Amino acid sequence: MKNQSKIFILRNNDLGDVLTSTPLLFSIKSNRPDLKISIGVGSWATLLLQNNPDIDEVIHCNAPWHNKQNCFYPANSPKTFLTGLTYVLFSNESNIITKNRFTHGIDILGSRQGSWLLRRAKIRNRYGVKGYAGGYKWCQKFITYRNDRHVITSSLKFTEFLGINDSTEPRPRIYLTKKEIIEGQSFWSNTESKKQRLVIAPGGGFEEKCWGNINYSKLVTKLSQDNTNEIVIVGAREDSSRITVTDSTKIKNLCGKTSLRMTASIIKNADLIINNSSVAMHFAGAFRIPSITLLGNHYESASLHRKQWGYPESVVLGKETSIGIGQIAKVDEVLTKVKVMMKF
Repeated sequence: MKNQSKIFILRNNDLGDVLTSTPLLFSIKSNRPDLKISIGVGSWATLLLQNNPDIDEVIHCNAPWHNKQNCFYPANSPKTFLTGLTYVLFSNESNIITKNRFTHGIDILGSRQGSWLLRRAKIRNRYGVKGYAGGYKWCQKFITYRNDRHVITSSLKFTEFLGINDSTEPRPRIYLTKKEIIEGQSFWSNTESKKQRLVIAPGGGFEEKCWGNINYSKLVTKLSQDNTNEIVIVGAREDSSRITVTDSTKIKNLCGKTSLRMTASIIKNADLIINNSSVAMHFAGAFRIPSITLLGNHYESASLHRKQWGYPESVVLGKETSIGIGQIAKVDEVLTKVKVMMKF
């Protein structure tokens, strides 16, 4: 269709961020079939979008800002400014985006670099975010950033600019194949087993945001002493040595041994997920699996983190400095919460 409207959605951020963009894709596809939807994500995240029927095209967009993979400097540093500007002006990926002649563009995160990219691509209708990372002045319309509103709910506000008014559930969507689901089940005991299936995901982007390897080791050691628990540890290869236990025969350490999609399938078949603030909590949210997110010292409010990133069946434990709780969760506190959530 020669004159078909085309929308470019920028989400060159981390894995969990990309997953939280999927309800927006669903809402647009469901309500605006006239729009061809392209999403720009880092190459590290493309697996998450496989088989997604709400996307017409995935474009590699390894833009060096606001992610842990190729953004090596602080967000507002001169080096980030220069690397971002260089990417926007001269990268092959930027040229490809420009050649697509998109009619609409959304920078979900809302950054000045993202706005530059949309403007450089000559996108007429540019939508951004005010109050987070700048750039909204280069956009025709923008939403307002709120740290007490779920990131998915915020992203769905963009649909109003497209004349959409629906009630898409603010929950990630990952489309596993039947084969992937069956393979994910194979990592667990048969369905007749009465063991509680626990997934532990100790990885995270920044150490200060994580609960800590020592804490996880103590927790898993105690959980593994209960023979009614079946424990699987998931994560990247570098996460494989995070947890140390006396009897490793009681746990299954799959770090670095499964793909992102297979990790999602393993979580889909679990009873409870225990994780840092990472993509694991969004996998759990996608499949309505209860989760406990354990925050590191970086975070000042567990309740605010849950409002912004959590799901109805999730629990977030950490500091609450506004009411005098200045310590991260203790191992015994987490064990108590596990027992409650597993209904022992």
